[in-house]
Amino acid sequence: MSRRVALLLLVLFSAVILLLWRPFGTPDEGDASVQSRKMTPDFTASGLKTRLYESGGRLAHQVTAAHMSHYIQIGLTELTNPVYSVYTDEREATWQVSAEQGTLYDDQTLILERNVEILALQPDTSIKRVNTEYLVIDIPAETMNTDYPVTISGPQIAVQGHGLSADLYAETMELKRHVKTVFNPR
Repeated sequence: MSRRVALLLLVLFSAVILLLWRPFGTPDEGDASVQSRKMTPDFTASGLKTRLYESGGRLAHQVTAAHMSHYIQIGLTELTNPVYSVYTDEREATWQVSAEQGTLYDDQTLILERNVEILALQPDTSIKRVNTEYLVIDIPAETMNTDYPVTISGPQIAVQGHGLSADLYAETMELKRHVKTVFNPR
């Protein structure tokens, strides 16, 4: 009986070695499955400019980008060098937010990444520029949030912090955690 067990173990061991040595699929099949999982955009555009109006016809927001790729199936648009602008009732831009890369979702959430810069375009503001690496903008609510390091600068102030919440409509900003402030009185 030990010969039968040894022979059976030898056959099983040989079968396992054969399966490990010669996989079922060919290398080309694996590459094809990876390629089929890559999504291609439903449409692309260069020099994109999208304007969002309020119910009364007033220009409220504008999003521009050097290039965009829209994916209908997953409900997002990838943007290259996006610029998001917020307008007042007088049709003047108050804030302009730019980045190297962005993603606009169907629910009107805009995520900006890499070298994000928020510029205050009104001349009488104490904050002129905010820099971070990641920012989430809720366009309908006109709010911005980040948990990344933030640098805020103005003519007489420089502030470093970690995290930011901003309400563009109320024109308020709040640091989640303050790190350092430097005042430069005139």
